[in-house]
Amino acid sequence: MVPDTFTAFFAASAGVAGALIGLLFVAISVAPALADVERRLELDVRAGVAFSALTDALVVSLIALIPGVSLGVPALVAACAGFASCLGLGMVLMRGTGVVNRGRQLRLLGAQSLVFVYQFLVALQLRGDPHDQSAVRTLAILTVVFFLVGIARAWQLIGARDTGLLRTVGQAIRERSAPTESPGPMPPVEPPAP
Repeated sequence: MVPDTFTAFFAASAGVAGALIGLLFVAISVAPALADVERRLELDVRAGVAFSALTDALVVSLIALIPGVSLGVPALVAACAGFASCLGLGMVLMRGTGVVNRGRQLRLLGAQSLVFVYQFLVALQLRGDPHDQSAVRTLAILTVVFFLVGIARAWQLIGARDTGLLRTVGQAIRERSAPTESPGPMPPVEPPAP
């Protein structure tokens, strides 16, 4: 049973999740068609990550709106489904050959998997006490986190440049530490002819 104070949040979240999933399908359909199998695999994984994050947010938000239904079990199931999705996408990445950013993609999948594990633990707590406002608040925050993950991955999916803070700072550091070419000695200047 979700406290009434969260009803407006979950109602808005359900609408946002539905809209973002619709936009994700549009992004997938307009994403550039790639003949390169490895690049296509990377885009498919990004789409899968975004879809699992946004679907989790949608399911939790919609179930939270049903009067008299405890949120614990549905959040538990959504967390398990999301975790399984991350595992499956990780296996797809591992089997792919020549994937450009495999390590980074696997780290991002690992981070998202940890968020699903955390949701699982919170859902267990909520299953034990369906009126635990702290657990409902945590699920609401995780819903926002999943929105951010879904949006970020969809942004990458459409081929937009990754301008995240950590990536931008890392790139700036690499550029600064790259050896610069010295112009070498200056050729001697000949005096002008009289």
